[in-house]
Amino acid sequence: MKKLLLSAVLCAGLYTYSCANVNSAVQNMLGSSEYNTHKNLINHIFKNESSFYTNGKVDYVKVSQTLQNNNILNLKLGSTTEIDVDFYFTKNATLAIKNLSDILKQIGHQEFIATKQAQVGDQILWSIKVKTAAAINPLRLSSELKEINSQVLDIKKEGPRKFSYFINTNNSSVFKAEDLENNSEVSLRRSLKPHFLKLGSASNLKFSSNSGNSWHPRVVFYDKNFNIIDIYEENSLKTSVNVVVPRGTRFVKIDDIYSLINLKNGLKVTKG
Repeated sequence: MKKLLLSAVLCAGLYTYSCANVNSAVQNMLGSSEYNTHKNLINHIFKNESSFYTNGKVDYVKVSQTLQNNNILNLKLGSTTEIDVDFYFTKNATLAIKNLSDILKQIGHQEFIATKQAQVGDQILWSIKVKTAAAINPLRLSSELKEINSQVLDIKKEGPRKFSYFINTNNSSVFKAEDLENNSEVSLRRSLKPHFLKLGSASNLKFSSNSGNSWHPRVVFYDKNFNIIDIYEENSLKTSVNVVVPRGTRFVKIDDIYSLINLKNGLKVTKG
């Protein structure tokens, strides 16, 4: 009874209909049929239930890893087909959708289209159709989300080709952002996409192109909610620039106005 009351308190105000204990988490992930098929094995491998919680919530990385290690997590769909996936998250729609899009591509799901974005109660819904031969791997998705300080709260298999994910995005960072919060300097390698930095306290940033580079700087400053604060641009070629950091900046995007090929040899960023 105490465990149930604790769980209810932890979930209050956040996905009140989707917060799970370990047993219901596993059943939701697998669907009733698969769960019942492997019920005895599931009861055995999750008998030490307390070890599958982190900070009072089900740790979906640990749960998914255990299911995968015991060959219970069957993701194959039989053939390439379309699946429907709903993502429910708590806030910061622009950042959450950017992160989820990048993560999906990182874990092998290149072909997907958005079908809906809406406010549902206190949550934001982002629906997609994914063309794939296998369902999204909950271990890989949960692991990547954990790296950006986002937590999976529930995963529901709602049909053979329908899945829902509930995610706490309250304190999300930017996927694959370089750490200029705990370091005074970072070196950025060649990339086909704009670079992102997560930034701690800094009054200015110095950008120094490596030998052989000259670029048309475009630096975008975002607050913690991923709203644009300011944009710095130069339409002339530069090898080095110093930029004042606006108050409230949490993330920074580094781009070239015309082409990132201009930064093919890399860039060093130093905070001051």
